[in-house]
Amino acid sequence: MTTDGKAKHDQYDELIKRYAEAYDLDWELIKRQMLAESEANPRAVSSHGAKGLMQFMPAAWREWGEGDPFNPEASIKAGVAYMTFLLGRFAEIPDLRERHKFALASYNAGRTNINLCLEYARQATGAPGRFQDWVDAGKPPGPWQTWRVASQFLSMVTGRHAAITRQYVDQIMGEELE
Repeated sequence: MTTDGKAKHDQYDELIKRYAEAYDLDWELIKRQMLAESEANPRAVSSHGAKGLMQFMPAAWREWGEGDPFNPEASIKAGVAYMTFLLGRFAEIPDLRERHKFALASYNAGRTNINLCLEYARQATGAPGRFQDWVDAGKPPGPWQTWRVASQFLSMVTGRHAAITRQYVDQIMGEELE
């Protein structure tokens, strides 16, 4: 990477650190997420209409963002706040690193899709599929609580896009498959 490329990728480090610390998140994971989303381009617009450093769709920006989605600080702040929210939605995943994987997958593929993936994974590994049924059964632990196992069921929900989500999670978590 050139010095200019490194500088481009590092120019938002202080903002990322500030907001990640405020929400008690690992700033380096947020940075990797930003790079995966936009390659540190605050003017990035995806083919689906997601905008800014953290690539918010318009409806999500209305809920999580303030001001201009192309503003780097606003985008980082919203991205960190949204990741914190998503991390809180997966309390059934006891390992924090695994929980982060599910939150990233939700950021990429949508929380409803990841919840359905978890339902299939629970069923396939012998646990009650529906979340409430699992709670009523005493919350038995199982292999479905790992991204490695649960992600095998993602294609049942998102089809060919499952590979993109798995790659996204692995890239950010530093677990690219050999």
